[in-house]
Amino acid sequence: MDQALANTASNADAEWISLHEASSLLGVATSTLRRWGDAGRVPTMRTLGGHRRFQRQAVEQLRLESQPEPTIPDLSTTRHWSVDHHALTQQDWHTRLAGGPTTDRMRGLGQRLLGILMQYINGATTDNRLLVEAAAVGETYGSESQAIGVSMHDTVEAFLFFRRAFAQLAKPHSNKPVDVAAVVELRTRLDHFMDEVLLGTIEGYEHSRS
Repeated sequence: MDQALANTASNADAEWISLHEASSLLGVATSTLRRWGDAGRVPTMRTLGGHRRFQRQAVEQLRLESQPEPTIPDLSTTRHWSVDHHALTQQDWHTRLAGGPTTDRMRGLGQRLLGILMQYINGATTDNRLLVEAAAVGETYGSESQAIGVSMHDTVEAFLFFRRAFAQLAKPHSNKPVDVAAVVELRTRLDHFMDEVLLGTIEGYEHSRS
């Protein structure tokens, strides 16, 4: 009883923020944050009107924990990973996106995704938490693409362009003996990872449109 009263008092003293404010602080789609709330990852409550509220302190803590590590490599200089910038500038979707208000934000999402991918493919076992994070990045990308008026076709086309570039990570070192089994396993893991990102992208786009 005393513990229940203490929890009630703690909840009453806490600052609660809206779904959209919390998702903006975390940089994730609202659908992702709803799922996190349902899973108990972020303390949540509902108002009398049925609206979700999230505990600011917990959201801020999660934001700090989710920030990319400073050691994440730059996309354009990562070893065995590069973007064909000439091919990139020839893409119709890139022409429509370049110079837009969310260009830096999209670049940041790409950096974050690469960091998660490197952790995932270098892990000894499949870490589902990294797959969840990857899907969340995809949701944010899809949501923001829809918000700035990018079509679903262009959103997926952009994803596929970078997926092909990411596939370079599965190529063996030219100066080392090729372990075929290891290469196949790496490619399988990479494909699984990117599949989750694509599904997250589509989900984020659809939720933002509804």
